Amino acid sequence: MAPKKKPPLTFEVRFVAEGLVPEEIPLRAVSDALSAVQDLASGRDPAELPQVPAEKRIALMDVRRGSAVYSCVARAPDEATANLASVGAMLSGDASFPIADERLIAALHPIESLSKVARSVKCNLEVAPIGRHERPLLVVEPDAYERISQRVLLRGDTTVVGEVERVGGATKMRCLLRVPGHRRLLYCDLESKDLVRRLGQHLYERIAATGTAQWIHSTWQIYRFAIRDFTQPKLGDPKQAIAELRTAGLAAWDTIADPEEYMRELRS
Repeated sequence: MAPKKKPPLTFEVRFVAEGLVPEEIPLRAVSDALSAVQDLASGRDPAELPQVPAEKRIALMDVRRGSAVYSCVARAPDEATANLASVGAMLSGDASFPIADERLIAALHPIESLSKVARSVKCNLEVAPIGRHERPLLVVEPDAYERISQRVLLRGDTTVVGEVERVGGATKMRCLLRVPGHRRLLYCDLESKDLVRRLGQHLYERIAATGTAQWIHSTWQIYRFAIRDFTQPKLGDPKQAIAELRTAGLAAWDTIADPEEYMRELRS
């Protein structure tokens, strides 16, 4: 059987710093950087898709010195290149890129990961078309995430009501909430192991969580939420609530055939 023909390369990921060579870069940093670039190239939103679809994956094909260059091939090369160029425009502060764009929300986590790698390795990260002198599609500097988050995120204390979907984590204490009216599931940081234990007792139940949130200021969508504490909302007894409403003069309740069933629907 003849060997498969090597596919044409799509782009290269460059770790750029004076004197940097591939063997000096920790494997974890390379893995984190390539995973983040794969998310940006595919347009994947980590809050919605647990994995990159097979038809949009990228693969590492070659490693080159000077500084440290990792050549990649994408299964959907045109889409990958367009997605990376869009992120590059966003990072460059291009005024034509709308900061309320859904692509920005999906790109924030990968940009944060790339910024962490750039700080740890003390380099810039570039993603460029194949060729030593090609202009990069995007450049991530160590402070890239900090700069863009100052443009688009607001921070403050709030309360979020949602259903607990998952609690725990191998490397970081986290909780996953399903928030009414929000298309994306909300990943929440937890401030103590006691919170992990307590939340684990309320899986698939609704809670009111208090903590510190970061919002996309143009859409007020929550990007990140750190839970300090939580309670379970108490809705009270339907019969008593209906009686109090009647006492208050809201006789319209008398026109509802089954008030208790109506209240149950409101609670669901």
